[in-house]
Amino acid sequence: MSELPVRDVWVEVDLAALRHNFAQLRGFLGQSVRVMAVVKANAYGHGYVRTAQAFVNAGADALGVTRIEEALELREAGISVPILLFAPLQPANIPAAIQANLHMTVCDISQARLVSDAAVGQDRQAYVHIKVDTGMGRLGTLPDRVLELFKDVASLPGVTIAGTYTHFATAGESSLTYAQKQLNVFVNTLAELKQAGFGCGIIHAANSAAIIQLPGSHFDMVRPGTILYGQYPSGYVPRVLDLRETWKLKARVCQIRELPPQTKIGYGCEYVTKGRTRTAVIPIGYADGFTLIPEGAVYRQGMCRLLARKLRPGRSVWIKQKPARVLGRVGMQLTVVDITQIPDVEVGDEVLVPALRIPTSSLIERVYVDSSA
Repeated sequence: MSELPVRDVWVEVDLAALRHNFAQLRGFLGQSVRVMAVVKANAYGHGYVRTAQAFVNAGADALGVTRIEEALELREAGISVPILLFAPLQPANIPAAIQANLHMTVCDISQARLVSDAAVGQDRQAYVHIKVDTGMGRLGTLPDRVLELFKDVASLPGVTIAGTYTHFATAGESSLTYAQKQLNVFVNTLAELKQAGFGCGIIHAANSAAIIQLPGSHFDMVRPGTILYGQYPSGYVPRVLDLRETWKLKARVCQIRELPPQTKIGYGCEYVTKGRTRTAVIPIGYADGFTLIPEGAVYRQGMCRLLARKLRPGRSVWIKQKPARVLGRVGMQLTVVDITQIPDVEVGDEVLVPALRIPTSSLIERVYVDSSA
């Protein structure tokens, strides 16, 4: 497809802001702790490859993703730093992971044996990180079974234990009691392994919230995600870093109209103009991730209100640095906004669209800018 002279909708990613946020984190941690930049879920909606390259160029020691497809795309782009797969692999995909020199999460001996068989078959060494479930209740080995797993994995040919890690469930909450309990369990497990003579490889536990709230969880390496992208994980995490916005969803006005009073707007005719209203149509909607729940449905169903607050990005867009309220339901790819109080809006004007990053469609082009240039 030939490139068009003007984009209707795009995501603007600021590479300088990504580098700045990484530098802020590095300054907070010092030089002794390694950093695994988490770029799962299309780098939190920023685009895998360019974002990962920005972090590696800024000094990231490793990258973390959930799925093998993500990791292979990074390898194909020439990224050579260690990449950890957070989710256990389907058996058929293990050989591809070994071929690409990816680090794999292992949670039980059956997975480890599959890795060993594949590694021996390729005459290669496979690198695994053993995950300890200290209280997340999701992936990992329970603490009372970790020692046995280490004994079994250490005996397997072709397998190197490159790391040992856990994940916190509540490090971003107001109370750190449970997170501290998890940390204590992990520390005790590591001590037991050390006493038994096992090397744990690189030890890591801290996500974005724990990096700030639980300094005792830094160990050899940390795994920041959210804070690298300019956001704090929750309102309870102290604002100790000077984070910059890295991501903006933008669109262009495609039509302007003057509507008379009592004009119905949008599906369901839920909005009716009260007076003469100047409107702009922007070519973006829920298919793009702008919103997931129609406005009317939310307020008719009280049970949905909290969910809606989580899922809906807001009911205004910004044109010429002023808010333009959404009128009626957001359509699949078209949205009507009120520009009565915003003079001089024209077709083609840029619109800033508040949206959740990860649900924003990956089909929308990511445009990379460097605000430091």
